[in-house]
Formats: sequence, structure tokens, C-alpha cells
Amino acid sequence: VDCELADGTATQCHELITVGTAKANDAIGPFCPDTTSSAADVAGIWLDGSSVYEADGNFILDLPNLYGQTYPPADQWIFYDENGDVQVTDTLEGCIAAARPDVDPAYQSHCVECSLDDLEEEILSLTFLIPVTPEVATTTGSVTASTGISLNGFQIAARAPVDDILSNYTIAAFDDCGGHVNPNDGYHYHAATGADGCNSAGTEPDGHAALIGYAMDGYGIHGSLEPDSEELATLDTCNGHEDDTRGYHYHASSAESNEHIGCFRGKTVESAQVGPPPGGRTRAAEGIRGPRPDPR
Repeated sequence: VDCELADGTATQCHELITVGTAKANDAIGPFCPDTTSSAADVAGIWLDGSSVYEADGNFILDLPNLYGQTYPPADQWIFYDENGDVQVTDTLEGCIAAARPDVDPAYQSHCVECSLDDLEEEILSLTFLIPVTPEVATTTGSVTASTGISLNGFQIAARAPVDDILSNYTIAAFDDCGGHVNPNDGYHYHAATGADGCNSAGTEPDGHAALIGYAMDGYGIHGSLEPDSEELATLDTCNGHEDDTRGYHYHASSAESNEHIGCFRGKTVESAQVGPPPGGRTRAAEGIRGPRPDPR
């Protein structure tokens, strides 16, 4: 479709619409542990910008030590009852009340988990306009709402608002693929974990990290580089570099950083309203278009 970049350049874009709901082969969940004895294989993960934790029962027990001093009082980090059952937002009401910026006090000290089945009528479609031919920008652009779209059709979101989540005495657990669900976007990614069965796993025939999606500026996003990879030193501030096979492209940051890329190297589309797809609703978002709710 015809589109306009932020600097006024007229160009062509791919128009892509996500619905935030699962298909049969999508690996989604689990998220929160059920009890303080739940093992890692029946729960997801939590990432806070510096570390990745297995969100199992032991993690729930250790929350007062992890966050009780930074976000006191420590007793707000008791997320379980006398039977060891973890307090999880397991209803639509709880999901909506706990996933907003001003968490309902009734849902503090909870592990936030939203069900796609419960949210089917709440999720808004997102329309992405991504340049067909990427153009390098004079200055890099900030990633404030959406990073891009994954090859399996989900939003790659900007950083999760970890400080807001923790300051409300909640944990918005992710699954092992680095994604979770909210009432507006449905399922979406905040990190690329490279775990088996995830969109960010695998390599290309030449051994290069696999393509996992496209950024809002049209450049490809590939999986994370290994910590000992010599390529790490060649990445720029946006987490991108160039090679003879793929040209300029990004590599996802390590999962604990709570982001895929640091900035946009290319030009993105000017914000503008895009109408709803036939029979559906579309929310505007920056890069996707216009303002958006809290991104958790």
C-alpha cells in the first residue's frame, strides 16, 4: 500500500494486521506457577531488565528478598496463601484490573496472568505499516511502543514497564518464549529467549541466527547472538550490523534486557490512523500508529 515515512517521503509499505490470538502450532504459556512447590517446567519466566528468573514456586517464595527492599514493605511480596497456593489473576476481571498502570489494590501481591480464551472479545487488532524497502535515517529513532512484528504474526512490543509492574507489587509473568498476554494486544513478545519451540529459536542454513521478524523500519530482526560470538562487537547502538548475505539487520538483545533492539536505524512510517479490517477493530499505535495503552 502507499504510505508516508516520518520525514514526508512517499513510499510503499506492507500492511500487516495482527489479532493477538493463538494458532494451533503456537507455543504459548505457561505463565504463573500454581503453588510455591511448582517446578520450572509448569511455569514461565520473569525478566526485570537485568536478570531472567524461572517463575517457579521457589521464585515466588524468594520475592521478598528480590524486591522487598527496593519496593517495600516486604510483606507485600507474599504472593501465596497458607496452603501455598499462588495468588494469580485467573479471571477476566482480575486480568483487566491488574494489567492497567494503576493496579487495583485488590490485585496487588498477585502474579498477573491473562487467558486468551477469556480475552477474545477484548483484544484489538493492530495494523502495522512496514516499509517494503528500508531507508537509513539521518538519526536513530526511539522504540517507544512497538518494535515490529514476528514471523508468526505477533506484535514484538517495546520494553515491558517493569518498574511500574514491580512498584504495584505484581509480577506479569512471561512464558518461556518471552511473551505474555494483555487485554489490548493479546499475546505479544517482549524478549527473544531462543528456547526450543519458540519463534526466536533456530539458525539459517549458514549458521546465522534465524530471522524472527521485521522491525517497524523494515529491517529484519534475527535471534540473539551467543555471548562468546565475535559478531557481538560489530553491533551498533541499535543492535544491528551488516553482512554480505543479509545486508543491514538487527539481532535481538539477550532476554534479560527486556527488549529486542535499542533503536531504529531506518525510517519508520509517519503516525496516522488506519481503518479497521473487514469485520474487525483496529487500534492505532505509534509505529503501528498513534497513542496506545500501557504496553504491559
